[in-house]
Amino acid sequence: MSIETTADDERVATRRGSYAKGVAKREAILDAALPVFGQSGFHGASLREIARQCGVSHQSLMHYFPTKDALLLAVLRRRDERLRTHFDDPGGMRLGELVELAEYNVGVPGVIQLFNTASAESTSPEHPAHDYYADFYERIIASTTQYLEVAEERGLLAPGFTAETAARVVLAVQDGLQLQWLYDRDAVKVAEAMRLVIVTIVTVPLDELDRLVAER
Repeated sequence: MSIETTADDERVATRRGSYAKGVAKREAILDAALPVFGQSGFHGASLREIARQCGVSHQSLMHYFPTKDALLLAVLRRRDERLRTHFDDPGGMRLGELVELAEYNVGVPGVIQLFNTASAESTSPEHPAHDYYADFYERIIASTTQYLEVAEERGLLAPGFTAETAARVVLAVQDGLQLQWLYDRDAVKVAEAMRLVIVTIVTVPLDELDRLVAER
């Protein structure tokens, strides 16, 4: 009985070890793919180059990601994971979270390069990420609008703004500043500039707006 149990335990341990190695290899492929897609775009990126960058064979890469489309979408989903976790928050996407994300992005320029390259390319309906980005923008605008509805209801937005137009302006500022930052990383302070824009749109401090949203 003890021998059989030991054999079973060894098989379970082997399976777990294989699974862990597979997860690690998949993550390594995604890490290598991000800068390649960011620099070369979807059409210019090569699966063989990505395989070479992460030290696996082309066949091994294809085992995890059978097509370049599948690999790109996996990279995008992982890139956007932090934001997407907030899309369904009861109070919506906080503006403070967007500013914090801008601060974080300074340390991951490849991520920003990929976002700008892929989002621009995917405006074409034929691009494999077209539906992904259409859904991404629809959901982040809807979630940020939901957060700002409290400000609109209480008259806490600058004249002429609705919750939706305020959300679109803040997100447009973030996207545009991040593109400028890729060209001049010393001169462009994305988070700082976002804060300056936000205080011209929302007439109360964000911590106060967070409290009002939580009490809603």
